[in-house]
Amino acid sequence: MYSQKIKIFILHHKIKLSIIFILSFLYWLWLPGKLFDKPCSTVLLDANNELLSAKIASDGQWRYPQLDSVPVKFEQCITLFEDEYFYYHPGFNPVSIFKSIKRNFSAGKVKSGGSTITMQVARMMRGNKSRTYYNKLVEIALAFRIELSYKKSSILNLYASNAPFGSNVVGISAASWRYFGRSPFQLSWAESALLAVLPNAPSLIYPGKNQQRLLKKRNTLLKKLYDKKIIDESTYKLSIQEPLPDKPYAVPQLANHLLNRSINEKGSSQIYKSTIKKNLQIQVNDLLNKHVANLSANQIHNACVLVAEVESGNVLAYVGNSSSEKNEHENYVDVINAPRSTGSILKPFLYAFMLNENKILPAALIEDVPTQIGSYGPKNFNLTYDGLVPANQAIARSLNVPAVKMLLDYGTAKFHYRLKQLGFKNFTKPTTHYGLSLILGGGEATLWDIASAYSSMGRALLGYDASRKKYTADNYRPLNYLQKEIEKPKMVKEDLLNASSLWYTFNAMTELIRPQDYVGWMQFLSRNKIAWKTGTSYGFRDAWAVGLNGKYIVAVWVGNADGEGRPELTGTGAAAPLMFSVFNLLTEKKWFNKPVSDMENIKVCKESGFKASEICPNTQLQLMTLGAQKTKPCSFHKIIFTDASGKYRVNSDCYPVSDMKQTPWLIVTPTQEYFYKQHSLFYKPLPDYLPGCATDEHTKLLDIVYPREGFKIYVPVNEKGEKENCILKAAHKNADAILFWQLDGTFLGSTQKYHQISILPEIGKHALLVTDERGETSVVKFEVIGK
Repeated sequence: MYSQKIKIFILHHKIKLSIIFILSFLYWLWLPGKLFDKPCSTVLLDANNELLSAKIASDGQWRYPQLDSVPVKFEQCITLFEDEYFYYHPGFNPVSIFKSIKRNFSAGKVKSGGSTITMQVARMMRGNKSRTYYNKLVEIALAFRIELSYKKSSILNLYASNAPFGSNVVGISAASWRYFGRSPFQLSWAESALLAVLPNAPSLIYPGKNQQRLLKKRNTLLKKLYDKKIIDESTYKLSIQEPLPDKPYAVPQLANHLLNRSINEKGSSQIYKSTIKKNLQIQVNDLLNKHVANLSANQIHNACVLVAEVESGNVLAYVGNSSSEKNEHENYVDVINAPRSTGSILKPFLYAFMLNENKILPAALIEDVPTQIGSYGPKNFNLTYDGLVPANQAIARSLNVPAVKMLLDYGTAKFHYRLKQLGFKNFTKPTTHYGLSLILGGGEATLWDIASAYSSMGRALLGYDASRKKYTADNYRPLNYLQKEIEKPKMVKEDLLNASSLWYTFNAMTELIRPQDYVGWMQFLSRNKIAWKTGTSYGFRDAWAVGLNGKYIVAVWVGNADGEGRPELTGTGAAAPLMFSVFNLLTEKKWFNKPVSDMENIKVCKESGFKASEICPNTQLQLMTLGAQKTKPCSFHKIIFTDASGKYRVNSDCYPVSDMKQTPWLIVTPTQEYFYKQHSLFYKPLPDYLPGCATDEHTKLLDIVYPREGFKIYVPVNEKGEKENCILKAAHKNADAILFWQLDGTFLGSTQKYHQISILPEIGKHALLVTDERGETSVVKFEVIGK
């Protein structure tokens, strides 16, 4: 009997312990893993933690993400005002609760709850349920449970981040920016005290409402701070003189496009610390909007600007589009990240790779004549030609035909691959899709990728160690707009492009002709040296300009976001002036050091720019890119034989061999000569043959300049809609030659000295034949296209 009672007692005890354990376990599980799961605003800060832009939370509240810590001033104010024994109680204060119960019974209604900060955290996490004794008991239990899992500093942070501060403002961060326009860590004692009293009655008292009651509450708290010797007398007297804010500040929207990009790439409800410089962002915004306002008369409504440090790759200003209150011109589109036709902006990359791989020397002559390659007929922007042009000048003047000739020599597939190595992400189609038009805007790229690629090249040149002949690693990477720790780069022996190729490329880019309508560019050049390039897409839809020095890169796009083209929408006329204006804001000047240790001396032909051959008459020892000895020698100079006077060409059939003079001569084709002699003051045509001497059968004297073989041409139409004649052109090395013209077997006429003839051809395919009086003939087939 006795043992039976013991067994029952033990069983009851176990049951009690089990119940206690289960209840304790449930009590422990009662607290969710995350106390607050409300959506937060997304906040973008600048490099100095100044607010740039913010996006309201999805529930319509200005609730910023939780801070890492609570500002000291606010901590002192809130604990003194709300919970003086916060750091001593276990989540609830029995004395305060007893006093509140007594006060409520005396008043006959609930007047105060005696809640601690921890209990208020419990109440807020439960959705601010009505004040009843049951809910109060639940809050006490929850508060004790919170204290078991969280440090006091974390609890205070939870309170500060989720307390209501009036209207739709939640948390100290949002309140600080909304009411004072700055970070909570920058607030004065008076401002911190004001924020401390707001959660006590946010619906009744907040800035702009019940000012006298709010002022009294704030000053009472300031007096307590002074009495507790937390602040001194002078601080107290100054603090009570500070005025209250009249109304909330508007949330700055200085970098909305970057904020939206951050959300798309990284997610919402976060605080993003960017590399942006707030003052520069404001200045660039203003310049861009004024520039677009000037262009709006020509129905050009959009532009974007990117400014970054070359060495670090940190973005300093990010203006994704022009501003418009009604967004009537798709101003919400972030054009910095939108693929657009590149125009000529890629030409320096091709030049750099050809220099790097010893395909050319910096000033080697490139053919520049009317050209048809298969079905592709590139034309220079101004529809003029030089015949032959130094490669660096072709880059500086952004000539299209030489660029296509260079790409043909380099290889489209290889260049397509190199662009991907530079970081271009939008050239995703096969090389055959782009063809030779790749160099002239046949593909699309973003301003972000263009700026990143040029910045990478600048970074590689800056990082070249001349003494060790090494490069910093990881130079070719995208720009960065978020703050991150910078690691010391490793050094490597080789890079994508060698230093000398980069240096010659940037120097070619400094020779560009500046926009005539930008009044200040001459003053700008006197203070700064920059490498820059423009681009204009087909149909005048996109205007590009990018420039860099040893410190900064500025990239600009101007156009219409909907893709509408406009007359005079060119890189030089529309984008470059804005780029120069932005550069004028950047006072620090720096240029790249010449990487002499990555160069070698070679003899260069002064006339052709190629490595000198054995017969080049005028040579000069020059520092060229490393490996320049591997380039092709000059093929323009050939030996000709003249009479003793040097006035006529001769051969052994008509002149004594012993009296002949051997003379090296720059020999070009008749078409090249037709244009080249118009632009080169130093070009000398071949001498005529001595009368009675037969011409050299291997020397081509006659060529048809226009149309070229395979050309497809349109018949011009005047303003009245009437068809006008086409001008056919030919060139002959003998200035006195007479040429005879035939079209499809029909004689058109003859020309002398000026070899041009005007006709009105029918639509369809034709054959043009031109013959000189000695019988040399040139034939081309072309097609006239109807519009």
